[in-house]
Amino acid sequence: MKDPVCGMEIEEKGEVFSYNGKDYRFCCASCKWAFENNPEQFENES
Repeated sequence: MKDPVCGMEIEEKGEVFSYNGKDYRFCCASCKWAFENNPEQFENES
């Protein structure tokens, strides 16, 4: 699984944010924050 913000390979126990009915996982809180503030920028890259 890849972090949609930085592209880092992550495990399923990372930070989670749900958007448009889909769960996204992140390597750290700062990547989650970036996604939360502009999800459209990253949504199709995951």
